[in-house]
Amino acid sequence: MSEISASDLYSSQHFELRVRQRKTKMFPDVTSIISIILTDKPVGISKQNETKFKIIYKLDDDYDLTVIISIRTLNPITFNLVTSIIENSSKRIREDNE
Repeated sequence: MSEISASDLYSSQHFELRVRQRKTKMFPDVTSIISIILTDKPVGISKQNETKFKIIYKLDDDYDLTVIISIRTLNPITFNLVTSIIENSSKRIREDNE
């Protein structure tokens, strides 16, 4: 993920619709989410299936941004942005705080 650029990320119609529906001051548009993907280090990545991944970015102590991406092409590697949602960070943090 550290070597991708904005041109490697493609927004699906579903992604753009969800961004508009879930618009916040922090994430008013698709560009703001792409910016987080390109500049922030994920705090978690989980494989959903062979081509789909859930990536979690810490926003603050209470909330995380979760982005679902799928591999569009392998060579060169490109991704489809599937959906994004702001979630409570308690979904990421274990009860023993580790």
